[in-house]
Amino acid sequence: MNNQFAMDNNIYRQLEIIKSLQKRTESTVQSLYAQAVLEYSMYHFKKSQLLQLIDESLEAGDKEAFYRHTLEYNNHVNDHIDGKMIIENGYELHLTFE
Repeated sequence: MNNQFAMDNNIYRQLEIIKSLQKRTESTVQSLYAQAVLEYSMYHFKKSQLLQLIDESLEAGDKEAFYRHTLEYNNHVNDHIDGKMIIENGYELHLTFE
């Protein structure tokens, strides 16, 4: 079963490396994790919303809405194609989407 909100294994490895560093603090790791969960949740929620709007516009035969929502969907996906870097107390975590 594929959970769309599950982080990929690379993220878990990066978090484990950060955890193992002597200078790290528990709050830094927790903050990075919370930010990652929030970023993934927002990404997938918006993507799901846009797909629903695309489907609804197709069912209604509304070409204008279909093109508008499709453009917004493509922009949303393309904005995340290279991932996103989150930084906390000098530690970096690169998030990948899809």
